[in-house]
Amino acid sequence: MLLVLLHGWGARAEDMEVLAHTLGGCQPRTLTLAPQGFESAGISTGARQWFDVQGMTPHNRQLRIAAVLPRMAAWISTVQMQTGVPWHNTVLAGFSQGASVALALACVHERLAAKVLAFSGRLPEAAKPVPGTSLHFFTGAQDALLPLEELRASVQNLHTVGSRVTLDVAENLGHSINMQLLDRARNYLVSG
Repeated sequence: MLLVLLHGWGARAEDMEVLAHTLGGCQPRTLTLAPQGFESAGISTGARQWFDVQGMTPHNRQLRIAAVLPRMAAWISTVQMQTGVPWHNTVLAGFSQGASVALALACVHERLAAKVLAFSGRLPEAAKPVPGTSLHFFTGAQDALLPLEELRASVQNLHTVGSRVTLDVAENLGHSINMQLLDRARNYLVSG
């Protein structure tokens, strides 16, 4: 299995270590990779981002994500070719901005990954059914950046149009990841 971990805004690849440790051992012979965000976040040394958040609006957010997708898809495809791991043995997992990029990749590029584990991530506005890819959402009920009801509505819409989708909520959690959500993610990986 190829497990690609995408960090959140202002973080670094090294910040995905807990996810790498917890999820990377779920399947035998798993290759876990965590690339760095493509741009400097400009807040501290080493802080990275996948797309710029300065002056972001709901409209230009989609455009900024879309601009990143060809480069990220090419990176994943190159790794798949170099390692011989096919798309149906590839999992994308991300937190916040990284989760949003992972979800957008799955919605735009069919047969790039079999699963997406999205921790506190937002779907693209024009999300469509994702054949062959299961989408697993994990969020805190107290997440001020991603209102739970908005995420529930998005998940329900995807379910209605035939996508394989789940939503796991940690009641007393904000914009973060806890062991409860990590355990659920691990279960999705182990169950195939």
